[in-house]
Amino acid sequence: MPNNDLLERIIPRDVFWKIAEPWMWQTPLNTEEEALIEKAVDKRKSEFRAGRHCAHALFNAQGIACNALLKGVQREPAWPQGWVGSISHTKGLCVVAIAPKSRYQSIGLDVEQATPLSADVLDLICNPQEQDRLNAIKFRHGNEFASAPLDKVIFSAKESIHKTYFPLNHHTLDFLDAQIALEASNGTFEAIIVNPEPRPRTCIDRLSGRFSINRDFVASCIVLEQQG
Repeated sequence: MPNNDLLERIIPRDVFWKIAEPWMWQTPLNTEEEALIEKAVDKRKSEFRAGRHCAHALFNAQGIACNALLKGVQREPAWPQGWVGSISHTKGLCVVAIAPKSRYQSIGLDVEQATPLSADVLDLICNPQEQDRLNAIKFRHGNEFASAPLDKVIFSAKESIHKTYFPLNHHTLDFLDAQIALEASNGTFEAIIVNPEPRPRTCIDRLSGRFSINRDFVASCIVLEQQG
């Protein structure tokens, strides 16, 4: 399936992941989880349900008890002890990835529609150097990336950076707090955190990740390995 290929290219083999099945979007969760979305609009409810059902399926497959996946300090999932993970959804696609904390400190996974950023948003997401690099990629690689939404790849990569960084430092990075350099030839990117948390619990100044594009979606993934 195309979306499986999209994700297999960027998620390491020792990370467990799953795409939400159609029934997961509308089927109610348990009482505790449903209480978290009681006042949400229908779109938010369906996205939340898809993510939670997906996560439960992954943990069940690993024999891990996770009766209710609730929220952390800033609405992020409160993963079971000893596990890290990431949930992402966009129209028509929801994906969850989990891994043992003994292997990874944090995971950032993001999926987006494969459409370019609007002109009024571009400067809020990509700094001038990043925009220059995107133009250079299109010039250097010609037809291969001429119509690819590389600015949306930057957006997705920065979402993955936030999802990796926040659980470790409880600090929200703005889109311009990280600078991305894409390597289009092999689907990788390097990120420099230019405005980190001043007194971080976990010092992170650089992150590496992978990205992938198909006709419908853009995806990015960062996995931060445990040290030592």
